[in-house]
Amino acid sequence: MVLFFNGQKSKTYPGMVLIPAGSFMMGDVNGQDMEKPVHEVEVDAFYMDIHEVTLEEFKKFVDSTHYVTDAEKKDGCFIWNGKGWEKREGINWRFDELGIENKTDKKNHPVTHLSWNDANAYAQWAGKRLPTEAEWEYAARGGAKGYKYAWGADPLGQEVVANVSDENFVKVVTFWKYFKGYDDGYVFTSPVGSFVPNYFGLYDMAGNAWEWCADYFDENYYSRSPKKNPRNDDPNERRVMRGNSFDGRPGNMRCSRRTSEVQSSSYVDTGFRCVKDIE
Repeated sequence: MVLFFNGQKSKTYPGMVLIPAGSFMMGDVNGQDMEKPVHEVEVDAFYMDIHEVTLEEFKKFVDSTHYVTDAEKKDGCFIWNGKGWEKREGINWRFDELGIENKTDKKNHPVTHLSWNDANAYAQWAGKRLPTEAEWEYAARGGAKGYKYAWGADPLGQEVVANVSDENFVKVVTFWKYFKGYDDGYVFTSPVGSFVPNYFGLYDMAGNAWEWCADYFDENYYSRSPKKNPRNDDPNERRVMRGNSFDGRPGNMRCSRRTSEVQSSSYVDTGFRCVKDIE
């Protein structure tokens, strides 16, 4: 199928949507210091996966390439042991949050226990790339709509719109802050596409799994960020993550929320989605 973009033919790709070029105000004046200063950003058009990469999709990559993830090469990853999050040797993308090997009924859940290196390797294999954090926030906000949350302008209410820390999650992880009275139906990850998409037709831009971005992390990057297609390529050991996860707490679900991790580290609640440039 072919679309017309700026008067020219443009391809379409299965499982992806075209995010049009535009500008938005990046950051949050009421957020953490690392979300400031709020500044105008312009991004070129790009394609984005409508959902996080699934276990089934990642398995195809591994079966094709025999890729070995960082968690497999090193000392495993974290699971919930009934009392806390424990790093356990032998845990990798093939296992769930409790350390149980994933079955076929989980094939449409987001793949987790992955490092930035793992996510980047998949993206290259798929002929795609990881999104910049500016692209990610622009897409999550609905572009020029500039929504504060992936689901819209208003804070989370009783309508079920995302997989976050809720009444289910806190029954298991009892010490966690959560949205009281909110029940998304899942303790940990949910199948991708289980909730309403955002303005661009993207699923799970809030909750379910944190998503790796292309940028190196710098909490002060916004003070020197260029206006056009910003991307922090100044090397350090940490990469940006966006979107929060199934343990997303009240006050942390805004689109502007930033965090980071060492790019070789793997976590139980961290996955990714890909983007593709306009050809």
